[in-house]
Amino acid sequence: MNGCFHCHQPLVSAKSFYLQIDGVKQPFCCAGCQAVADTIIKNGLADYYRFRTVPATKADALPETLAEELLQLDSADVLQDISQSAADGQQIELSINGMSCAACAWLIEKQLAKLPAIKQVTVNAGSARALLVWQPEQLPLSQLIKHIQQLGYQASPFVADEQEQQFKQELNRYLKRLAVSGIMTMQVMMLAFALYFGEYSGIDASHGGYLRWVSLLLTMPVVFYAALPFVSSAWRSIKARQMNMDVPVSLALYYTFFASAWATVFHTGEVYFESVCMFTFLLQLGKFFEYRARARARESTSNLLKIMPVTASLLQGEQWVSCSARRLKAGDNILVKAGETLPADGRVLTGSSSVDESMLSGEYLPVAKHPGDEVLAGSVNHDGVLTVQVQQSLQHSRLGQIIQLQQQALHQKPKLVEKTDELAKYFVERLLVIAVATFLLWYFWLDSSRAFWVTLSVLVATCPCALSLATPTAITCALSRLNQRGVLIKNSQALEMLPQISHIVVDKTGTLTAGHFSVTQCQLLDSAYTEPEVLNLIANLEQYSEHPIAAAFAPCLTAAIALTEVNIEVGRGISSNWQGKRLKVGSAAFCQHIVVADAMVYLSVDDKTVAAISLADQLRPEVPALISALQQQGFSVGMLTGDSSTQPEQLSAALKLDFYHKSCSPEQKVTQIQHLIAQSHKVLMLGDGINDSPAFNAAHISVAVHSGSDLSKSQADVLLLKPELQLVQQLLDGGQETARIIKQNLAWSVGYNVIIIPLAVAGFVSPYIAVLGMSFSSLLVVSNSLRLLKK
Repeated sequence: MNGCFHCHQPLVSAKSFYLQIDGVKQPFCCAGCQAVADTIIKNGLADYYRFRTVPATKADALPETLAEELLQLDSADVLQDISQSAADGQQIELSINGMSCAACAWLIEKQLAKLPAIKQVTVNAGSARALLVWQPEQLPLSQLIKHIQQLGYQASPFVADEQEQQFKQELNRYLKRLAVSGIMTMQVMMLAFALYFGEYSGIDASHGGYLRWVSLLLTMPVVFYAALPFVSSAWRSIKARQMNMDVPVSLALYYTFFASAWATVFHTGEVYFESVCMFTFLLQLGKFFEYRARARARESTSNLLKIMPVTASLLQGEQWVSCSARRLKAGDNILVKAGETLPADGRVLTGSSSVDESMLSGEYLPVAKHPGDEVLAGSVNHDGVLTVQVQQSLQHSRLGQIIQLQQQALHQKPKLVEKTDELAKYFVERLLVIAVATFLLWYFWLDSSRAFWVTLSVLVATCPCALSLATPTAITCALSRLNQRGVLIKNSQALEMLPQISHIVVDKTGTLTAGHFSVTQCQLLDSAYTEPEVLNLIANLEQYSEHPIAAAFAPCLTAAIALTEVNIEVGRGISSNWQGKRLKVGSAAFCQHIVVADAMVYLSVDDKTVAAISLADQLRPEVPALISALQQQGFSVGMLTGDSSTQPEQLSAALKLDFYHKSCSPEQKVTQIQHLIAQSHKVLMLGDGINDSPAFNAAHISVAVHSGSDLSKSQADVLLLKPELQLVQQLLDGGQETARIIKQNLAWSVGYNVIIIPLAVAGFVSPYIAVLGMSFSSLLVVSNSLRLLKK
C-alpha cells in the first residue's frame, strides 16, 4: 500500500509514522491517524480494518480551542437543554462526522460500550447519529466526545425540536401497522387460495371450517390494530359532519370482516378475509408514503437549528462564563471568537472581523464588521474577536423568523388537495346514501335474504380503493423515476403543481453561477512583474488566510516561496516579508492605491502597487441553453439576488431574462414572489442558501440546487442531486407526465364506479365478483402508474 493505512491518503509528511498491525508494519500519513489506529488495535477492535468498505476519514489532532469549547458542554444548564433524563442516567443524541460505512458505526459502538459510564449506545450509520444513555457524573460529556475523537470521528450534540421527535414516533407506528398488515395479508392469501380451489375440486367441510377459523384469527390483528387509524379518522369526520374517504373504507373493512366472521361461526355464506387484509395493506402503504414525505418536510426546522451553537460566552460581572445559547436575552453581552457561529442577533461593541453571512444571504463575499455594526444569528465569525450585545434572542432573531415562515408554509394546504378532498367528500356521501338505499330496497321490496350480501357487494365493489390509489401510486412512481435521474422530490404535492407553473424565479450566486470565486483578470501596474509571478506571490501569501477569497488563488500557486513575519489585518488584508521586501495583499486602502474598476484584490511590494485582481463567480455552462429552452416553452424566467454589484445587470442582459431584481433581502424576495402570485401566476423558485427559505415558502414550488447549503436542501420541495441545472427541465417534463397519468387514473376509478354501482345495486354483482372488480380496478390504476417508471 502506497498510502496511509488508516485513511488511504498519500504519505506526504517528511516524518515517517508506522505501527505493527497483525504482524505487518503499516504506514500512516500523520501522527493523528497513527494514534487512532493504535487506539483501535489496543482495544481489540482490529476487525474494523478487516470489514470496512471505504477508507476512514483523516484523523486530526483536537485543537486546544476546540477542547476548551467542549468543556462548556459540561455546564448544568447546557446539559439540561441538550439531553433528557433516562432510567439509567441522561440520554443524548450526537451527530457524528466522518462516518463512511457500517464498520464505522460498529467501531464506535464497541469502543463506547466498554466505558463503565455508558449504559446504552446505538449508532445509526445512515443518519450519522448516535443515541447514548450515560452517567455524566462519572463521565463528563466533553470527555465522552473526546473518546469518539480518539477514534478519528468528530461528534457534537444533536438537538432536534419536539415536533421532529413526535413525527419519528408516529412514523414508527406506521411501520408497525404496515408490517402487521403485510405479513398477515401473505398468510391469509395462502389460506384463501386453498379455500377457492377447494370450492371447485372439493374440500372436506371440517377442513374448510378450520381454514376459515385460522383466517379469522390472522385477520383480527389487521382489523383491530393495523386498520385502527382509518376508524379513528372516520369517527372524527363523522363527529365533525365532514365525511372523508375513511368512512366508506372503515364501513367496507368492518362490514366485510364481520360478515365473514358471521359466515365462519354459523357455517353460511362466503368469507373475504384476504380482501380485508389486502385492502388494509394497500391503504396503509399509501398512507405510509404520504406521512414519510410530511416527516421529511418537517425535518427542515431541526436541520436549520443545527447551525446554531449550543453554548455561548456570556459576560457576568467581569468574567466570561459559559451558558446555553438558547437562554440569551436582549441586553446580554457575549464574546464571539474567530471561527464561532453567532448565537443571536446583536450589535458589535468591540473588535473588528469579517463575517460569513452566506447561510443567511446566499452571497459568499464576507462582510466586514466593526463596532456599531449589526450581526445576525447563524453567521460565522471569520478572523477576529467580537464582543456583541444581544438585541434579539434566537427565537426572535432573523433566523428564528425564517424558521417560523417554514412552519407556516408546512401548515398550508395546496388548492389541489382541497379539490380532491371535496371530490372525496361528494363521492363518500353519495356512496353511503346508495348503500343504505340498496339495503332498504332489497330488504323490504325485493329479497330480504339477499339484502345483506347485495349491500356488501355495493360497498366492496364501489369501495374508493382505486380513487385512493390514483394519485399516490402515480406520484410514488414519478418520485422513483425522477430520483433515479438525480431529482429528489420531498413534497409530493409539487408534482401536482408543476404543470401549472408559469414563472420561474432563480437566485444568482450558487444557482446561475458556480458559487466559487475565481480570478478573471490580472491588471499589471508594474512592468517588472509578470502575471504568473504576481499570482504566485498572492497565492503564497493567501495560504495563511482563512478568508473565502483566498481559495480563488489556490490554483495559481506554482512555486513555494519563503515568507516571514506574516501579519493579518482583519477586514483589510495580509502582509509579510519576502527577500527583504514587504508584500501586501488586500483592499485598495490597505495597499494605499486608488480604486481600479472591478478590481477586488491588490498586491503591493514595498508600498508600490504592482497588480489589481478582478474576481468573479463563473456562470454555469449549461445555464444559457436552459434559460433559452424554458423561455421557448412559454415560461417567464427572472432573477432575484442579494448581490448589489453590477454583475446582475450584465448577467440579465447576457441571458435575456424576462425580469430581475438585485440587492434583495429575504423579505424583499418574498414580496416580489407574492407580487407575481397576486397576478395569478404560478411560481417556481430555484435557489440555494437559507436566505431563500422564505422565498421557497412563498413560491408554489421550491427547488434547491446541488451546490446549495444543506439547510436550503432540507426544506426545499425538490432537490437536484447532481450539479446539472438541466434536471430542472426533466422535473418540469416529469410533472406534465405525472399529471396526465393521474387524470387517467381518476377517470378510470370514477368511470368504474359509475358502471359498477348500477350493476351492484341490481344484484348482478356477487360479493366474490365485487372483490375481483375492486382488486382489478386497483391493479389497473397501479399498472398505469408503473408506466411512469419506463419513460
